[in-house]
Parts: sequence; C-alpha cells; structure tokens
Amino acid sequence: MNDWRETTDRQAVTDVLLAYCDLVDRAEVDELAAIFTEGACFDYGNGAVFTGRESLRALFADRLGRYRATNHHLSNIRVELSGDAASAVSYVYAWHESAANGEQLHIWGRYVDTLARSGEGWLLDTRQVRVAGAATHPAFPLPERFERYARRDLG
Repeated sequence: MNDWRETTDRQAVTDVLLAYCDLVDRAEVDELAAIFTEGACFDYGNGAVFTGRESLRALFADRLGRYRATNHHLSNIRVELSGDAASAVSYVYAWHESAANGEQLHIWGRYVDTLARSGEGWLLDTRQVRVAGAATHPAFPLPERFERYARRDLG
C-alpha cells in the first residue's frame, strides 16, 4: 500500500511541476498562481523574492506580458516525499521571444522546490530559480508552415 501511495504522490508532484511549464507557456496567469500555496515564496535569485499568491499573480502577469511566446522543457526531476511535504529538483531549458523586438532568450537552469499536500492536491510552496547559463539571439522568423499554440494575450 505504501508503495502505491508513494508512486501516486511522486506522479502528482511531477504533474504540478509540468503544469507550471504548460501554464507559463500558455500565459494562464490565474491558473498558474493557483498551483501555489497562499503563502508561497518564489525566489528568482539576487534578492528578487516574491511572496503570496497575489504577488505571484502580479509577477507572472508582468513577466509573461513581456514575451510573445515561451517554451519550457523540464527534465531530471527528482522528488523526495515526507508525509504531506515534498521537495523536488528539476532542470529547465526555457526559450522566450520578446514581444518588443522578437529577440530570443535561451536559459538553462534548475528549479528547487518544496510542495505541500492540501485539500486542492499538491501545491508549490517555495520555488528557487537558479540559472546555469543564458544566451540571446536576434529574432528568427517562424516558418509559415508552422502555427503557434494558443497563448493568452496579456497586453
């Protein structure tokens, strides 16, 4: 029985981490804020720390509004469980296309998270974003044969 519970909890935690990437890429700010606890803490590094769901909602609306498109890839997910708490480390590659000038930003890094089980399921309680590297490139046009996926307009 414990093995089944641990397996389902690990998958549920992983699903939250993957949902974060999907919601960011679709710019679904309200749904994105909802996968965090009410008192969640988001640490971008270098003193940029945001606390509370409403603060995170404002952060996401501001940051995601700067981009025409984003695409996040998550890998190397490691989850540790302890009752109704979990910790996770995952690696992220994120691509961003500026709404202002089309410049493309590529970021490699990792998320260090804690999650809490709630009546709503597993929710992110803390997130640290730490970057290993970044690169910017001039805009490359999207070939006409491709169609972008839907993204909420935050402008």
